Amino acid sequence: MVKLLLRIAFVALLPFVTWAQSTISLDKLDAFTTNSQNWSLASDVHADYTKSNDLQKTAGTGILACTHEVGKYGLDYDLFSKFEHADLDFSFDFMMAAGSNSGIYFMERYEVQLMDSWGKLAPKYGDCGGIYERWDDSKPEGQKGYQGVPPRVNACKAPGLWQHMEISFQAPRFDATGNKIRNAVFLKISLNGQIIHENVEVTGTTRGGKSGAEVANARLRIQGDHGSLAFKNIRYTNFDKAPGSISALKHTVYYGAYPIETDLKTLKANEQGNSPELSWEVSKNDNNFVTVINGTYTAPAAGNYVFDMYAGGHALLNIDGKSVLNNNWNLPANKRSGKIDLSAGSHSFEIVMNKRDAWVSPGLGLFSSGPGFRPIQHHSLSSLLGSKPTDPILIKASSNTVLRSFMDVPTTPKSHRVTHAVSVGTASQLHYTYDMDAGALVQVWRGGFLDATPMWDNRGDGSSKPLDVPVFLGIEPTFSKGILGLSDTIGTAYKPLSYVLDEVDLPTFSYTIFGATVTDKTYPEGNKMLRRDIQSTAADLLCKIAKGTVIEKISETLFAVNNKSYFVRINTGQDLKIIDNKTLVASPQNNKISYSILY
Repeated sequence: MVKLLLRIAFVALLPFVTWAQSTISLDKLDAFTTNSQNWSLASDVHADYTKSNDLQKTAGTGILACTHEVGKYGLDYDLFSKFEHADLDFSFDFMMAAGSNSGIYFMERYEVQLMDSWGKLAPKYGDCGGIYERWDDSKPEGQKGYQGVPPRVNACKAPGLWQHMEISFQAPRFDATGNKIRNAVFLKISLNGQIIHENVEVTGTTRGGKSGAEVANARLRIQGDHGSLAFKNIRYTNFDKAPGSISALKHTVYYGAYPIETDLKTLKANEQGNSPELSWEVSKNDNNFVTVINGTYTAPAAGNYVFDMYAGGHALLNIDGKSVLNNNWNLPANKRSGKIDLSAGSHSFEIVMNKRDAWVSPGLGLFSSGPGFRPIQHHSLSSLLGSKPTDPILIKASSNTVLRSFMDVPTTPKSHRVTHAVSVGTASQLHYTYDMDAGALVQVWRGGFLDATPMWDNRGDGSSKPLDVPVFLGIEPTFSKGILGLSDTIGTAYKPLSYVLDEVDLPTFSYTIFGATVTDKTYPEGNKMLRRDIQSTAADLLCKIAKGTVIEKISETLFAVNNKSYFVRINTGQDLKIIDNKTLVASPQNNKISYSILY
């Protein structure tokens, strides 16, 4: 059980690996094989979220599109990669038509579902990102399907928006006689930046797999017989090489609270010897020691290698006398990463660990990854046991919930701290952050509400952060007076007034700006979108509705922002304009502007 827990904890820390990453060119279809004409290339695609299975294409290349009439089923409509794989990382952008359905079959046998699941509060295994169920016709009715795994959270966007998925798959293992000795595992799946699966073991092929027989290598398959969708930015990494390894470990330990600049050559060693495993436990003390570990790292192939190290106190990593990780202080649960180009063969390495803080748990961990292999653990199992991050303090929003805190948001060139942030969570799993110091709707997200650990753990820093990935909208004031690009409220006579909760505990914010009084309310519109209603006592104000890298007009009232990363639908407003293809503005209509955010 200890080994299992450590393995799970380790995999949860891994990023999506991009070693020897290959990009599938979509200038032609020659990376795939298919027997159907439902697959084609396009330069752009549009999907109307109100029309079932609607996908419109623009002639060209760069996007892989499947336009398929619902009701015609069969493998002939599917797309197969020309490459075969075992362990694989696979990432792609995709767009669903409304009501459409597809899936990615790893090794042609294990399906991750693609589905228009927008707005579902309790996703099932058949929803977007779900690992599809297995099937046994010999079982009684109602029990034939089994072992399907739903995503942790529904992170699915609206039809017509580009979404992003990353999947790390580990193939089943077989012995020399061909008997399976380990099941296939989905190590990690993320959808739109949210982790929806970790370490999900698949005991056999899922329903719809090309064959029930499991194999060591097979093609990737994309389902094309359940509706229309599109793909772009398809990338993969095959992990088919032997991993790096360490050997010939030796250790030297010095007991005492030595400054990091101490010349260890002037000290007498207290412990010395060969080490069977990499571990801080070569020290008999758990504090006030300096440990030097030397050994050999064998790189199976020439290329770029990444070393991830966890250590309590000060620690450094040198390879062939070159610094990979310098002598920095850290907690043992926090990862540090360094890269180095290595030739194939043996390389000397050195780890120096200096621990002098009794309140810090001892711990030492080392992982490496390189050309053709995923991160592999080099330390002993016990060397990192007991070293874990702070237990999180999470705020749920099973009913409408309001929390005031600081909020850090991603602005350029550095992040910005919203000091008067009010975050509002709803039972519809649609949440937002409002800046009372600017009258701005800062960000929206769906899924979990808030992680208050930074605010309430220990002394805290007053900040919270969304539990799932937000769509950043901006920090500029909503209103200006014929002035575009207003970055703050200086010169606007802005004054926050208050917010008032309605009968279901949703706030309406009020403030004055340019002498006008504004009321501002954002609330769920069903389970799918957030609606913002703004009332002003002045009709001559200019409202910034959206700002991004690019804004496209889809219809008279629907606009796509940031290359179709989210939609804005105008409900009430007039004189709509897109300025420089980046800013959507409108004037109040009867002193009111109302729009909805679809994400």
